[in-house]
Amino acid sequence: MRALRMRTVLPANWQSGLADVVREGVFATPSIAGWVLVVGRDLAAATHDPSEVEVLLPPLSEEFGTAMWFSTDEVRDVHGWAVAERGELRRGYAYDSENGHTYWHGDILDAERELGCFVDDPRDQSDDQIKWWPDRRIVLALAAAWSIDPSELVEIAADLGNGAGWVGRI
Repeated sequence: MRALRMRTVLPANWQSGLADVVREGVFATPSIAGWVLVVGRDLAAATHDPSEVEVLLPPLSEEFGTAMWFSTDEVRDVHGWAVAERGELRRGYAYDSENGHTYWHGDILDAERELGCFVDDPRDQSDDQIKWWPDRRIVLALAAAWSIDPSELVEIAADLGNGAGWVGRI
């Protein structure tokens, strides 16, 4: 909470925490296998410009060792991910269907290669320069490969029971 400079912080169980942050705020989960996930509308707004992860992640990774950002919005067709380690942004990528690849930092990592990221789709017969684009499946698969699949938060919460996290604003 301190590292994110969260304000108006209140304890919250999983159900209320996840429900509260759909419109505003963030929910910081209890520790899950050594990870704390932060989800919510405020985080999406704070990283609307993917270059903002350059400001957000390095200090978090300096304090905690590793920090990651994952974003996927199927309605707007906007997707991205980033990872920082020991105070340095190692990799960052974002895609926006209107503008194509909008953010690129660092070299492609092994998990991206293994998932076939940035490899042209041979079925695409268009004359477009870009023949590969990310989607929700890719973002969630990278999250699972690097840490925890955030789409499984509801199931994780059920398995962990009544642990409390924190809701607040950033």
